Amino acid sequence: MANNGASKHSLSTKALCFSLLLISPWCTRTSDTPFQRTYLSHRQGLSLSPCSASLTSLHGSFTDAAALCYGFTVDKSGSGPWQHTVQGQLNGEVFIYCDSNYNCRAIGPLGNRLMATKTWKPQADTLKDGIDLFKAEMTRMTNEIREPLTLDARMCCWHEGDGLFKASWDIDLDGHKMLHFDSSTGKLTEVGPGSRWMKEMWEEDRAVTAFLKVTSQGDCRAWLQEIKLQSWLQEIKLQMEKNLETTASPNGVKVVNQQPLSLAIKPSISVLLIILTCSLLLLT
Repeated sequence: MANNGASKHSLSTKALCFSLLLISPWCTRTSDTPFQRTYLSHRQGLSLSPCSASLTSLHGSFTDAAALCYGFTVDKSGSGPWQHTVQGQLNGEVFIYCDSNYNCRAIGPLGNRLMATKTWKPQADTLKDGIDLFKAEMTRMTNEIREPLTLDARMCCWHEGDGLFKASWDIDLDGHKMLHFDSSTGKLTEVGPGSRWMKEMWEEDRAVTAFLKVTSQGDCRAWLQEIKLQSWLQEIKLQMEKNLETTASPNGVKVVNQQPLSLAIKPSISVLLIILTCSLLLLT
């Protein structure tokens, strides 16, 4: 899972760059002179740099903070079977939900859009692996403590303002904060009082710490990148559709130039930099 994190990140970046390269020639079309820009803007009500706004908003999307989180809940009542749920959220918006029957389904527009991506099934499989792992740990703990327990485990990953990737796990037991796992160090730390026994138990099982590190540092990073890519592509699509709609007059009749005006292709410096950068990335 973690071994593919870097390659997935590279492929997603290249895919985004490829889409930008496709629309860059269209984005660079602008008028020859200030007179032509003023004239056509007045006559047609058009923006003659149709991608200027979209590129600006797209740049904003690159820097927007996005937090991807998954919450696991495992519990049981008396001698009954274990119950478990998993819920995935992007900035608080739920997009995937897994029930006690291991059925994972898409929630909302974001979930429906992501369900068509190649990361959807591996994501669901990993979440199911997490359920099994936490159920096994709960069985160990209840055998020692001899009382019903409820485990809440929450994994989150995000990029800091400087672009640095961060990820962590927070573990609660019966509503009490117990452990924190920092993916950058791979260490569990005690949070609440009386959590040493749980820390020692989980550290003894290397499968637990390995899962916490691999999922937070590798899988979550890849999933977050895929979600960002899909969001950017959706923004590009919506902006292009919006710009195309502006080529029609309010009554729906297509506007035709009243005077023949030559339009020149004048690529802006920012677009040229995008093309150059993405070209180099696509060659790597």
